[in-house]
Amino acid sequence: MKKQKKLARIGLIVTTMIWGITFVMVKDALNDAGPYMFAFLRFGLAFLIGVIYSYKTLKLVSREDIIAGLICGIVLFVGYAFQNFGLMNTSPSKSAFITSVSVILVPVLLVMFKLQKVNIQVWGATLLAVFGLYILLNPAGRGLNIGDILTFGCAFSFAVHIILQDKYLSKGINIIHFFVLQVMFVTFFSAIATVVFEGAIFYSTQRLFVAILVTGVLATFVAFLLMIWAQTILDANQTAILLSLEPVFAALFSTFFAGEILGFYGWVGGSIVVLAVISTGLKKQKLKK
Repeated sequence: MKKQKKLARIGLIVTTMIWGITFVMVKDALNDAGPYMFAFLRFGLAFLIGVIYSYKTLKLVSREDIIAGLICGIVLFVGYAFQNFGLMNTSPSKSAFITSVSVILVPVLLVMFKLQKVNIQVWGATLLAVFGLYILLNPAGRGLNIGDILTFGCAFSFAVHIILQDKYLSKGINIIHFFVLQVMFVTFFSAIATVVFEGAIFYSTQRLFVAILVTGVLATFVAFLLMIWAQTILDANQTAILLSLEPVFAALFSTFFAGEILGFYGWVGGSIVVLAVISTGLKKQKLKK
């Protein structure tokens, strides 16, 4: 059991590292493909791998599986659309820190819809996150830009996705089928949006190819399933602490590989956001059925 826990911790750290580096890669790749086209290529690749991996059992997919995959797929599509469009107008590290706020938005939404009671510690973490974001985004009066605002839409969408996914997984839905159906619908809606809004045009460059390969195979297929496996071994507190490393890795990769200068206020504000996120991961509470 100790060995499994160690492997699970390593797995989650690897997951956050993969997700962290993708912010830089995606921002660069968006110079060669539109946000919808990029999502189509990324999730299309993940869907293809998922089908190959599970084709023998896909005939067992139920109507309930399809409905769950459709609903979560729509929310996931919206979230990544916000994130990709946001990355075109903000830095990778700021995008990662803002996206991590989804962890804090979850309990807020649960209270709003009367699905779960939230203790005072969570509300304290929420206020701490708001303070951290103010320092991160508003030093010297610069304020929010359009990319930051769009990324908040991403954080909100990911929070809704977490709630919906938890609800469906609690009903015993097949994890692999759930994953394949979600990425299938994200691919489908991305394809439609690409044709309607972008004209299905992209530049076949090496950086786009590498970004699609890394995000489709590693960040979507491998990392997503690795996270689910790790959560069957580690408790919610350990999981939340490790996953909150994602924006830290994003900031580090942005600094060393993209030459981004986050600055003193950026590092202080980002650190406060991570601290707030960590403080919410004390106990996994069940949704009301």
